[in-house]
Amino acid sequence: MISKRTIALCATVGVVVSGIVISAPAHAEPVSNSYSIVGSDTLEDVVNALANGTAITGSSVRSTVNNTTIGSFDATGSPYITTKSSGVRFGRPNGSGDGVKALSRSIDGAAYTSATVGSPASVVITGQVDIARSSSGGTANAAGELLYVPFGRDAIAYAYKGSATGIETLTASQMKSLYECSAGFQIGGVTVTPIIPQAGSGTRKDFLNKIGSTETLMKTISEAGCVVEDQEHDATNLTAESVMPMAVSRWIAMNTGASYDKRGTGTLGSLVAGVVPVTGTGSSMVPNAPYYADTTWGRDTYLVVENARVDPASAKFDAGLATLMDSAVSSALTNSSPVVSRSGAVKKKYGFLAPTAGVVAFRVAKTA
Repeated sequence: MISKRTIALCATVGVVVSGIVISAPAHAEPVSNSYSIVGSDTLEDVVNALANGTAITGSSVRSTVNNTTIGSFDATGSPYITTKSSGVRFGRPNGSGDGVKALSRSIDGAAYTSATVGSPASVVITGQVDIARSSSGGTANAAGELLYVPFGRDAIAYAYKGSATGIETLTASQMKSLYECSAGFQIGGVTVTPIIPQAGSGTRKDFLNKIGSTETLMKTISEAGCVVEDQEHDATNLTAESVMPMAVSRWIAMNTGASYDKRGTGTLGSLVAGVVPVTGTGSSMVPNAPYYADTTWGRDTYLVVENARVDPASAKFDAGLATLMDSAVSSALTNSSPVVSRSGAVKKKYGFLAPTAGVVAFRVAKTA
């Protein structure tokens, strides 16, 4: 939560976050006339909904600042984006890591190169990115230029396709063996293909960490291993007898109709013995709190901003941006209230619970 002093200053300069909705597709990419948001695939649909306006809770909710709209840009789509009026065209940031890198280059003025295939060469993007979506945290640094602000609680499970005995409930050690292509490793006597999200994905980073593996130990096909790289959260990429990490929030949103349906014929598996990731079916599907509370497979997600811009003591202080990050404001992007007219209720429809109690914003150094 941003400090009370920040809230007071926001009120003094007349910053308003509005809950009035103007109909707009959740996946549209309008040029922003205030703040622009890029990064994580995991968070893109729910942040798009808050930025563009939604009535998914039965009440109109939209995050705007001083009656100007914010722009949230998907992780995938065309190879490039333009975020601000008269702004430069630059490569689309795909994933948490790429989004935080783009924010870092927007701050320091160094040239940015996207990981998206076909994107433009290095481009100076000073001032073109204001917020990065991140499904994973960073390394705390008290002097860091970035501030990671809690957004919502998510969890990691996996989607699978196949009939191998035991494939519906796997352990971390089984996943480690599978993704490190251990000789002859199978599930129920059946060879299973592991699929991993694209480089720069926060879900990829979290998943490998949670199964006790690393980028070095995991062996992709390009490294003469067995792991297939593909776009995260797209279960239509599953082949016969295969598994892939899946943010539970995205699976819920695809079931409820809040997000595009990319389940294909996949099924959601559990990584917590005796605990299922979700309860209910179809439009009534919701997070299963005990799974989200698991200390290994539950995770908090974040919105990342330049710390100086939300610090009232800084010459770079931006009251509008600080308000969008202030969880006490009903329609702020970081609000977690379950009341239907507030941002937190929208997040639950997209499979997110409130951040873990006691988790607060923390500073992290810019990405190199």
